[in-house]
Amino acid sequence: MKKITLLSLVTFMFLLTANAYAAWQEIGQNEQSTVSVDRATLKTQGNTAQILSMLDFKQPGQDPQTKETIKSIIGLNEYDCNSGQYRPIEFKLFTGNRGKGKVIQDQKSPDSPYESIPNGSWAAGVFNVACRNK
Repeated sequence: MKKITLLSLVTFMFLLTANAYAAWQEIGQNEQSTVSVDRATLKTQGNTAQILSMLDFKQPGQDPQTKETIKSIIGLNEYDCNSGQYRPIEFKLFTGNRGKGKVIQDQKSPDSPYESIPNGSWAAGVFNVACRNK
């Protein structure tokens, strides 16, 4: 059995309540979505940083499995500030804008691999916030 660290427990408890208390700050938008972060959730350790971010869609999407409408995604991502890569730790899909409505999917992936961050993507904007002081 894996040992649960205090950081993991705190992160999990935070995610349970984060949507209700998040202080979302918009960092960018395009014709498809608005990207916001909750700077209060920024945690750094060595060359990595974790932060909650939200994609709020201007035109709803559709969950391919359930066929339900998706209007926003809130996720906890980890950024490797040295390599410019990120990985999703957890995300939730919502039927309403700004993390409101029904949770369609709650996906946890704490062991996911790091991925490149495409220039101009929402992840690039969040990377700049999370790793600015690194």
